[in-house]
Amino acid sequence: MLINLSKILSVPSYKEDFSIPFESDTISFMGSSYLVKDEPMIQLEVENIGKNQLHVIVQAEITLALTCDRCLEEVLWTCPICLDKEFDKSDQNDEWNQESFIEENNLDVERLICAELLPKIPMKVLCKDDCKGICPVCGTNRNKRDCGCDQSVPDPRMAAIQDIFNNFKEV
Repeated sequence: MLINLSKILSVPSYKEDFSIPFESDTISFMGSSYLVKDEPMIQLEVENIGKNQLHVIVQAEITLALTCDRCLEEVLWTCPICLDKEFDKSDQNDEWNQESFIEENNLDVERLICAELLPKIPMKVLCKDDCKGICPVCGTNRNKRDCGCDQSVPDPRMAAIQDIFNNFKEV
């Protein structure tokens, strides 16, 4: 979703407010795709504060469907986006010029939102703090029911000694 900034850049001290829907169904990052669960509205205020200078305020709340790292169930995660930034279109060292949020006179709101959202996605996602995960033997979600599988994992360093005990076991 692109917003044309021509009028804002051409009129000194001009301010314009936008309320636009976030149109993307998924957000992709490094091989992972995250489903956007609602249709969030993005509140955007853009003001001309000088020659080729803008003041941009963005507010949104986006809910993504993440996957629990232990049990693989869907977890809804809501992230507020609050951005208040001044931008100099003529400064080539400005972060927004390097990130290509503004090309010619168009602001790419979706790219801006994704750049703010992606670093906030948690590294480890759990459906609840005491998630039991899935059974490594049968694949049952242990939060829903206990499968009764043998969960003991022998210490591989003790395997040779265990073999000696098994060979000389008294009957």
